[in-house]
Amino acid sequence: MIQSEMRWHLNCRQDYLEAVWASIQDEKTRRIMEIGGTTSRSTSDRPLPSHITSFTISDISAEELDHVSDEFDTLQIDACGDIAHVTQTFDLIMSKFCGEHMPDGKQFHKNMHQLLNEGGVAIHLVPTLFASPFLINWMLPEGLTRKAVQLLQPQRFDKQNTGKFPAYYSLCRGSTRYMRNALADIGFSDVEVYEYYGHHYYDKLFGLRQLDNWLSRLCARRSWSFYSSYAIIVTRR
Repeated sequence: MIQSEMRWHLNCRQDYLEAVWASIQDEKTRRIMEIGGTTSRSTSDRPLPSHITSFTISDISAEELDHVSDEFDTLQIDACGDIAHVTQTFDLIMSKFCGEHMPDGKQFHKNMHQLLNEGGVAIHLVPTLFASPFLINWMLPEGLTRKAVQLLQPQRFDKQNTGKFPAYYSLCRGSTRYMRNALADIGFSDVEVYEYYGHHYYDKLFGLRQLDNWLSRLCARRSWSFYSSYAIIVTRR
């Protein structure tokens, strides 16, 4: 699916989109759900092929779902909570920077398994531990990290963006072995992780930026996934 040998953070969004579209173009994929796509859908730049019979946007917030166009179905669920009431199933489930906000990563993936049809695939783009900005965000109080993000990335708090939500990074790792072991008892037929290195959080911090880039590139060359910054997690039922 993803061929590049040294995966740098600048490529993770495009690789995620290409993986999503590769699944969408498969004629076996008919029913799609995107988690948290209320304001920024992963597929917004291309028309869907004719074999797609339904596209559902899900979110925990009814208010967020009110923003979704009538051309899409909506589903209000807590993606790592109780979904016993949900009767729909899907051939493709996708999420972009949502997995890190799930307090219980194991339950999240269990729910995704339950919502997938046999042979269905889930594709998630997440930030990963133990890259230093996400490790700091994980360890420090939310109020303090929010102020830091406002200082370093003020554009995230304008009217078009949502600011910052609490992040837990539960089962957000860049290691295929780690994720396969963690999800072994759920029942997925396959789990693959494509890790990416580097980030833009230190762009305004001279010295720290150079040091972290050097460390990230070293880890990328040696495939030391413990210091990856992002990952595309692909699970198949």
